[in-house]
Amino acid sequence: MKRLDSMMRITGVVMIAGLILTACAPAVTQAPTQVPVNTQAPANTQAPANTQAPANTQAPSDTQAPANTQAPANTQAPACPAPAAFDLANAPTTKSVTVAFSQEPNNAIIEYSDMTYADWVSQLILAGLGRWDDKENFVPELAADVPTGANGGVSADGLTITWHLKPCLYWSDGEPLTSQDIVFTWKSQMDPANAPVSRSGWDKISSIDTPDDTTAVIHFTELFPPWQTLWAQAAQGNSGGVLPAHILEGHTGLEKDPEIHQPTVSSGPFVIKEWVAGDHMTLVANPNYVGGHAKLDAVNIKFVPDPETALAALKTGDVNFNPDFAESDIPTIEALEPSVHLIVGATPSFEHLFFNLGTKAGVDGKGKSDFDGFCPFQDVNVRKAIMLGIDRQTIVDTLLYGKTTVPASLWPNSSWYNTKLTPYPFDQAQAAQLLDAAGYKVGADGIRAGTCNGQPVKFSLGIETTDKQVRVDQVLAIKDMLQKIGIEIKPNHLPAGSFFGSYGEGADLKVGKFDMGIYTTGYYPDPYTDSSLCVSVPSADNQAGDNDYHICDPKLDELFAAINASADPAVRKTAADAVQQYQYDIVQFIPLYARANVSGITPNFDAGPFGSTGYFAWNAVAWDLK
Repeated sequence: MKRLDSMMRITGVVMIAGLILTACAPAVTQAPTQVPVNTQAPANTQAPANTQAPANTQAPSDTQAPANTQAPANTQAPACPAPAAFDLANAPTTKSVTVAFSQEPNNAIIEYSDMTYADWVSQLILAGLGRWDDKENFVPELAADVPTGANGGVSADGLTITWHLKPCLYWSDGEPLTSQDIVFTWKSQMDPANAPVSRSGWDKISSIDTPDDTTAVIHFTELFPPWQTLWAQAAQGNSGGVLPAHILEGHTGLEKDPEIHQPTVSSGPFVIKEWVAGDHMTLVANPNYVGGHAKLDAVNIKFVPDPETALAALKTGDVNFNPDFAESDIPTIEALEPSVHLIVGATPSFEHLFFNLGTKAGVDGKGKSDFDGFCPFQDVNVRKAIMLGIDRQTIVDTLLYGKTTVPASLWPNSSWYNTKLTPYPFDQAQAAQLLDAAGYKVGADGIRAGTCNGQPVKFSLGIETTDKQVRVDQVLAIKDMLQKIGIEIKPNHLPAGSFFGSYGEGADLKVGKFDMGIYTTGYYPDPYTDSSLCVSVPSADNQAGDNDYHICDPKLDELFAAINASADPAVRKTAADAVQQYQYDIVQFIPLYARANVSGITPNFDAGPFGSTGYFAWNAVAWDLK
């Protein structure tokens, strides 16, 4: 699950599993047009062998039908039209809009980035099999239809999903987009030579059959209700689009590949023409996009880290849209009407403060971190004391103008939220009592100290996060609050690209060299996430892990597994409630506040209806100027 520093999407759909429930009969068997290709995944998760059908599977020549028995020409599938000619270097940019991003993506392909801004770019340049529209319906994009039990796309046991691509699909460079690209995407995710953000769901696939260029039959080893999130674009909770086999086949270490950072081909509505680091990115319309040619010639993305500068640019019209203002910017944007319109929407995303719970020992040989986190954090009462020591409502009221709420779990504003939970109160007296009882006394310097596992420890702790102003302000507020209970906080603000870097880049969150961290993320449209599982703890041996908490708790693993043990939404809701109750009881993290999508847009930019899961970029092909 992506770890993202941004406003996310509104409540996610809860009907992913419902499609599996509609499977009342075995899937209809398609008549293959070629010898089916079996791409069994080996047990050690190595990339499957070549999926091409061997030449000797063709029928011997003496069995071929004579020429006069061939079917008439009018029964043949119509020939595909030639792809549109496309000259990336000379593509027009006359009709364009400019979008301000407060952070610059580290990669353009979301399979290899933790950043929301990378996700938004990825939505513009990479198509998925399906996507979520503005009404939260999962609709086809590259696919001809969404698999269901009724159309034979979902087997009765939910273990086989059959996707049919639309005919005559092309990449922006004119190469055909086929079922082999679907296979390659899975293989690249599972290749141990690559380090994607997550392998969740991909690792549940045993094989993919490709009987023809437009059909992919996905075989799962176990029930995986959120199968729609694989090969899908749309912000949080989705794995990303289909990757180009003809470009990336044979490449390894994709997390550092130039074609992942700045792809030269696209299947989405736009293609990256230029990327000037630290300044801007220019995307031009892809004439071979499945949805047709975009109404705009180009989208310019300007990297504007300062919200005041972005607001000024919106007011002058130099920028048409900023998708990621903070809640604290709402009064300022309201004052700019009518030259700038404010758009605010509640989301299931959340800002949270979390602990490094990693241990080098792991649990029963699983979930080993490269470094031990702060030893006292292994005591639930220490974590609870820090929770009680922070006045989260005051942070919301003073820094965010009371425009959001303090949640009790990490599924706010969502149908998955456990409504039986109540946020922990602000109670510094109880916090001090818990720390005293744990053996950590306040010293002459006002900072608590003691011993943990026989080693001296001092509560002088870092909080690492990005350098956005709202984060600077909230860390200072938390620092002042925790100082009153004997905890010293040392802020560590990093550029987003560094903070959300990969293990290979030495990012502190992945390597485990931090005390506490803060960022925004969200678990939707499906409640399942692997970001708290033992198997997802990042380390030198597991560089693709996305468990930034570095927690390994077999009970938590068991509870999360129960979410995917049934396709019944009611059963899954009960399981999700149990996860939230357990995380609440062990104080795994501190939910600070639910996030809102706060954006500013000029009146001349027609961005269409915003989606919830897909937010503003779900239908960029229809963007226009008034």
